[in-house]
This record gives sequence, structure tokens and C-alpha cells, in this order.
Amino acid sequence: MTTKNKRRLSRKRRRRRALLLRTAAVLLLFVVLAAAGISAYLYTHPVKLRDTVIKHELMTPFDPWDNVKDLYFAHKKDVHIQSDADVEKLGDYPVTYTCRGHKYKATVKVEDTTPPQLEVKPYTTDLVEKITPEMFVKEVSDCTETTVHFKDQKAWDKEGTYDVQIAAVDTSGNETVKTAELTRKKDVTPPVVQGADNVEVLQGRTVDFSDGITVTDDMDPDPKLSVNSDQVDFATPGTYEVKYTTKDRSGNEETTIRKVTVKKDRDYDRKVVYLTFDDGPSSHTDKILDILNKYNAKATFFVTGNNQKHNDVLKRIVDQGSVVALHTYTHDYAKVYASEEAYFDDLQKISDMVKKATGVESKLIRFPGGSSNTVSAQYCPGLMTKLTKDVQEKGYQYFDWNCDSTDASGNNIPAETLVKNATSSTAQHINILMHDTDAKGTTVDALPDIIKHYRSQGYAFEALTIDSYPAHHAVNN
Repeated sequence: MTTKNKRRLSRKRRRRRALLLRTAAVLLLFVVLAAAGISAYLYTHPVKLRDTVIKHELMTPFDPWDNVKDLYFAHKKDVHIQSDADVEKLGDYPVTYTCRGHKYKATVKVEDTTPPQLEVKPYTTDLVEKITPEMFVKEVSDCTETTVHFKDQKAWDKEGTYDVQIAAVDTSGNETVKTAELTRKKDVTPPVVQGADNVEVLQGRTVDFSDGITVTDDMDPDPKLSVNSDQVDFATPGTYEVKYTTKDRSGNEETTIRKVTVKKDRDYDRKVVYLTFDDGPSSHTDKILDILNKYNAKATFFVTGNNQKHNDVLKRIVDQGSVVALHTYTHDYAKVYASEEAYFDDLQKISDMVKKATGVESKLIRFPGGSSNTVSAQYCPGLMTKLTKDVQEKGYQYFDWNCDSTDASGNNIPAETLVKNATSSTAQHINILMHDTDAKGTTVDALPDIIKHYRSQGYAFEALTIDSYPAHHAVNN
């Protein structure tokens, strides 16, 4: 190759290298510019969201970060999110993401697409009852209110078993349908009366023939009951019938006979005064017993456990033919009337004390304040209604009074006043309320005149027994 050709070839090679270098430089510049542009864009758009409309299920937790797909040249701490989304309420709520002065907006659409949870149960009934969808619902739950209805309501008025479709629908219209079983059959069984056991009652007393009576039926939840006690004459000893007639909605009817025996009361035609003394024993108890002994009268002492230094006199009460009965151990209203359990705990204590002192187990009680007291409602509403029934079911009898000496209204009340109040009754059976405490000296002074007054009117003075006239008050709690 000549020298001239060599130089020509060399120049071509240099030109090609220069062209390649220029091309590479241009490409590099393009790449650099593109990268710079992308970086600049990403820097000025640091947050990328997944959606601008976020569909979110009602009553489920919402985290706005779940809608952030990527962050560019930024960290979580650089992003401020403002959201007022209320996942407990349907609606559209704005969410704003702010990063380096740039704001990105989205909308949270809280919606309810979940149908109710429905559990059904079989139902058996007679041919009379009107069928409603609620009868088949064992449980239904949803985050909104629901209603139930029949999906395919039919007559279902013949004996047999049917498949019934029950639909539960929420406020958003989501629906769940389940199939339940309905059995209809002819009801031929009459209602059953319970609690109508034969009963004995003393002459002159009464019985509430509806008390303790229940009526059940295999189909009808509300069978009818009528009570016919027209034949019963509480004033005349004998055996009578009370008729309990029950009837269900299918027309099944049955009559149950309850026998009521009215027993002769030896005191029914007699005039009797029951002298009763509450809150003892005291320093006056022996004086009261001396007066009773002098006039050959008997009385009843409703004692407490608050003055036990005088408990030795309790045996004398019994030996003299009078009766030691139960008031309460503490006579503390707040403790005694705190609950049924508290009352019976206290009653057991005073019962144990009396039995230890006298050898006699008493079943006669008087409630502090009487059965008509309202103070018990401060500690346990409805307590007296329960206690007045409970004590009798446990074999006790509670006694109120129908004549009040009013010695509880203060101390040192003139004896003349007490005599006037205590002799104001003309009832056949008189239960006089008095008190036996250290502060009731004038009650002792009044006692002889009280006895003399009633004796002049033909009254006998006796101690209470379980069958004596209880003078029950109307219960107010």
C-alpha cells in the first residue's frame, strides 16, 4: 500500500472514531437529561397513590397508608395525612396526602356490601297461631339494622312440615336467605294448672286464690285462666271447691278442682288483745312481766340482739306463758334491708340467740318498721314484696299491728296519751304496738290501764301463735 493510501485510510479511521465519540456523547447527554428529568419529576411528585377513590367496607378499620403505593425521595415521616373518614357511617370522605408542599387527594367511599349473618331454627305450632318470620330467627347480626321477611310466603295452614325461606335484609339492601322448617299440627292438649294444691285456712282468714298459680300450655304461650271461688265461705268451717278453668287458643279447655278447708278458729268468736313489745329486752322487761302476772295477761316480745345484758329475762318470759318472738338482731335498716340474703342472715342470728336463751325456736317475726315500711326501698327496691312471701314459704309468720300506742314517736310521752291511743280500737282481734326499751318508762306506767280497759270490754289477753291474727299491712315496697 502506498504512502498516500495509508494516509487516506488513517483519515477515514479518525473520522469514524470522531463520529462514534460524538454519537456516544449525544446518547450520554440524552440519558443524563432523561434521568435528570425523571428525577426532577419524581422529586416534585414524591407520593404515588393506588387509587383516588378508595372503596372501604363499613365498620372495618381504615388505614390511609394502605392507599400509598410508592414514595419517591421521601419517607413516611415526610408525609402528612389528613382524613375525616368515619367507618361507622356510610358516605364519601376526603383524604389528603401532603409531602414537600405537594398535595394528593383521594376519596374514601364507605359502603356496606356485607350481607347479614342469619341463623334460623325450626318452629312447631298449632293450626291457629299466625306465622311470622321472627319465629324462625335464632340469631341475626349485622353492622346496620336488619329486617326479616318471608321470601316466599304461603298459607301453611294445613297439618304438615314446610320449608320456609327467611330473608334478612340490612339497610343497604344486602340480603341473606336461609331455609327453616315449619311444623303445623293439631293441638288437642289443654293447658295445665300448677300451684293449685289443696289448702287449709283458719276461720275468718282469707286466701288469694291467684297467688302462686301458673298456667302452661304446649302450644299457647298465653292460655286463659278463670278462677271461680264463689262457694268458699271463710266464716264457716268446712271444705269447699275452687275451680280453675283454663283454655288455649285452639279451644282446648280443662277444669282443675282445688279443695279449700276452712278450719275452726277458737278465737274467731272471741275478743282478743295481743299486747306486743318491740326492741327489748330492757331494764323494764321484768316490770312488764310483773304487771302481766298481776293481771293474768299474756304478751309477745319481739326482741333484738342490741341489749343482751338483759337476755336472762327471756327465759322468764317463756316460763310465764308469754312468747319471745323475732324482731331482728341488729335493727339496723341499712344492714337488714340491704338484700334478701342480708335479711335472712340477720334473722338467723336473732333466732339462734332466742333459742339459746329460751330453748324455744320461734317462727314469729316482725319487720323493723312493719311490712308497710318504705325505708327499705332506699336500700333494695321491691324487697318487702319478696320478703313477705319468702318468710311464709320458709315457715314463719310475720305480724304487723292494727293499734299503735305511739310510744315510738318519742321518749317520756305521758302515760295518759299512750293509754288513749292504745285503747282506741274496737276490733275483735287487736294487735297493739308498744316498745320495751330503757327509754320507755311511761309505756310501763300505761300498761295497767290498757289492760283494765280492754278487760272491761270483754277482751282476753293472749300471746301470739303461728295461727293468730297477723294484722298484715299493705306492702309499699
